[in-house]
Amino acid sequence: MSQILIPLSVWLHALAKSGPEAAAGALLSEISGRSRAWLYASLVAFLVTGVYLTVADPNYLGFADFGNPWGILMLVKHILVLGMIAAGFWFNAILRVGPQMSSNSGAAQAIRRFRSLANLMAVLGVLVLLLTALAQGQ
Repeated sequence: MSQILIPLSVWLHALAKSGPEAAAGALLSEISGRSRAWLYASLVAFLVTGVYLTVADPNYLGFADFGNPWGILMLVKHILVLGMIAAGFWFNAILRVGPQMSSNSGAAQAIRRFRSLANLMAVLGVLVLLLTALAQGQ
């Protein structure tokens, strides 16, 4: 029994000394790094399918022609989507939140920044879905 308790105790002791932010930060940093390829592939898929769906929609009046409510809703929606991409770039490429989450000194601040980004993305995502639903009702 002590063969299990000693390593478990050492692990819990090390975890308590480093704090939960360090463990969570390392995990979130790893997830962030591994998901990057899927993120870029998703952006390409959204771009290709979005262009097709826009051109195929009967409410589409032409490039930069916002002469109907659908066009205005799509403009606002795409501004929000570009804002989401810019926020993700800012947090990940400029502030380097992912690598900071696994650092010894900046993990707590990076996790707060990551939480802010997640909340911002959730709010903007809901707004994008709302605008999409409103545009489909046109």
